Amino acid sequence: MIQAIDWEHASWQEGCVAVEQFTDRLGATIDEGIFETVVVFNLLGFHTFQSCEGHLGHGGPYPWVDVVDTERFNRHTTMWVHVCELEEQAKEARTAETYDQYLWADTYLRTLSARWEAEDSLFKRLIDLLDAFYASQPEQKNPARLLVKRREPGMYRIAPGFSTSAKEIPDFLKAGYLARGQAQMKSFTRYLKRQWQLRQEGLVGVRKET
Repeated sequence: MIQAIDWEHASWQEGCVAVEQFTDRLGATIDEGIFETVVVFNLLGFHTFQSCEGHLGHGGPYPWVDVVDTERFNRHTTMWVHVCELEEQAKEARTAETYDQYLWADTYLRTLSARWEAEDSLFKRLIDLLDAFYASQPEQKNPARLLVKRREPGMYRIAPGFSTSAKEIPDFLKAGYLARGQAQMKSFTRYLKRQWQLRQEGLVGVRKET
C-alpha cells in the first residue's frame, strides 16, 4: 500500500521513497533515467502522472514527464465520458431530443475546455520554469530543447521539441537524438533540484527565525 506523503515538507529521501512506489497499470516502476525528474517535480508541487526515460525498442526515442492538475483532469474525463454516452444514446434513438442532449453536452464541454485553457495557471508555471532554466543556459539552436505541450485539459507533457516529429527521424539517427533529449532532461532536473534546495534553505531560515 502506497503511504501518503506531504510533498510540501518532504525531504529528498522521503520523496525518493515515495516515487519508488509509483507504478503504471502494468505494475512497472519509474524508469531509472527519469526517476529524479519525477521526484523533484513532485517536491516542487507538480503532480506527475506518467513518465518515460525514452527507448529505442519501444515507446518514443525521447524522455518525457506528464504533469497533471488532478481536479481539472478528472472533471474533464468524467464529462467527456458522459458526452460519449450521450452520443451513443443519440445514435441509437435517432431523435431530435437525444441529439440535442448530446450536442449540448459536447458544446458545453468544449466551452469549458476553452475557458480552462485561457485561465491555465499550471501551464504558465511550467512555461516559466523552462524559460528560467534556458535563460541560465548558453543560447543554442537545439532541437532537443524541452517544451510543454497540452495533451488535454489538466494534462501536460514536458518533452524535447523533436518529440513531435520523432517518427520522421531515420532509425540510424534516433540513438543520437535520444541521448540529446536525455541530456536536456537531466540538465533541467539538476536545475529544478537546485531550485528546490534553495527553497528548502529559505524555509529552514524562516523556521529558525520563528
